[in-house]
Amino acid sequence: MLILASSSSSRAKLLREENIEFKQIAFDYDENLNKNIPANLYVQNVVLEKEKQFLTVFEKDFLNETILFADSIVCTGNKILTKANDKNEAYEMLALQDGKSASILSAFLLVSAQKRVFSLSKTTLYFKKFDKNALSDYVENGLYQGKAGCIMHEGFHGKFILKQIGKSSTALGLDTQTLKAYL
Repeated sequence: MLILASSSSSRAKLLREENIEFKQIAFDYDENLNKNIPANLYVQNVVLEKEKQFLTVFEKDFLNETILFADSIVCTGNKILTKANDKNEAYEMLALQDGKSASILSAFLLVSAQKRVFSLSKTTLYFKKFDKNALSDYVENGLYQGKAGCIMHEGFHGKFILKQIGKSSTALGLDTQTLKAYL
C-alpha cells in the first residue's frame, strides 16, 4: 500500500480519484529553505527535505512500504510563491497573477526498497483579470490558505483561466499520470 507522507487534502483527493489505495500520514514539515535558487531546484529540494524529516521520525515504521513525498510551488516570473502566511501576503501573491500567468511546479519522490523515482512537472495558467469582488471574497474567507501561491485551480482561479499548458493534476499538486506509471 502507498503511504502518502503529506497532510494535503488535494493530493489525497487526487489519489482517490485515480483509485490508488493509500494511507495518509500527516506530518508538519519545516519548508523554510533558501529561495535564491531556480524554482525547479527549490521544489525538488523541498521534497528531499520532506523525505529527510519524515524518515528521521518514521523510518523504522515504514521500512518495507512505498512512500510518496510531494510538494508544489508557484512561480510568477522569477519569483517563487509558496503558501501565504496571511491575507496581506495572499493579496500580494494574487496581484502578481492578476491578468498574467503563473506556473505550478510539482515534484514528487516515490521511495520503496526496490526503487526511487523523482518526478518534476509543470503546468502554466494564463489568467484574465480577476473580478475584484471574487478576489476579495476568496481572500477574506481564507480559501487561499494552504495553497501554494494561493492558487485554487478547482475554485477561484478556475473562473479566470484563459489558457492552460500542462496537466490539471499537476496544478492541483501531483502528477498522477506519471505516478501511476511507477506504482
